[in-house]
Amino acid sequence: MADGRELPLVPYVVIAVTWTWSLWWLAALVPGLPGPAASLLFLTGGLGPLLGAAWVVRHGGVAYRRRFLSRVWDPRGIAPVWWVALLALAAGPAVVGALVAGLVGAPAAAPDHRAASIAGVLAFALAAGLVEEPGWRGAASDAWQARAHPLAAAVGIGVVWALWHLPLYFVEGSYQQGLGFGSIRFWLTNLALIQLAVLYLWLANGAGGSILLAILAHAGFNAAGELVPRSTTGDVVAFLVVTAATVAVIAATRGRLRSAAAPAARHGPA
Repeated sequence: MADGRELPLVPYVVIAVTWTWSLWWLAALVPGLPGPAASLLFLTGGLGPLLGAAWVVRHGGVAYRRRFLSRVWDPRGIAPVWWVALLALAAGPAVVGALVAGLVGAPAAAPDHRAASIAGVLAFALAAGLVEEPGWRGAASDAWQARAHPLAAAVGIGVVWALWHLPLYFVEGSYQQGLGFGSIRFWLTNLALIQLAVLYLWLANGAGGSILLAILAHAGFNAAGELVPRSTTGDVVAFLVVTAATVAVIAATRGRLRSAAAPAARHGPA
């Protein structure tokens, strides 16, 4: 693959969204589904981005496939500053939100800190990063950035990413249903997804195209949100932290979403 513009962008979006929506809307709209069946639909539905990524990678040529796999697992060559940025993006918003909410005395739901619960949160968060990020910050970003300015690509991916989650607001027992469709937290969450798409792409681009960092940032952000006390106040503060970080990154990179000192993409499209 000599040109990233040849990577199939539209098929990625169609595969990722169609697969996920087919199963998640089924889970949302069929009443009385047994628990195991609902769980199976939820888990298999989440594979949409990974299946879309597999389609793109399959059509990218042998060299692209090798580079892509390396970007998923290889930490070599990633400068320490990007690991610091990863930690800040993953834990910073939730921790700051919880601290501010505690200082103002906002009522919050206490997380379950039993060892088994923490292990479950970490495992599920990592699984979410692994099945989503090779698609959103891997295949989709490669194809979209080859066609558009990086900021436009990030925002476009963020909009699709937010829409991809939509059925979960109607799946009984899901985190998104607990937020409430159309609620303040619904809008904050979806706007935050678009902003996180910008931040995760900046992180991946800055680290030479690393999908691994995006996987860990996604997993860490989800886990941090589950392991700190949750409240509406904390969520608003966390959203403002994400917003401030997004504005700072766009301003610092002039929308290129890449540090001036960052290496060229080590593994991206040739």
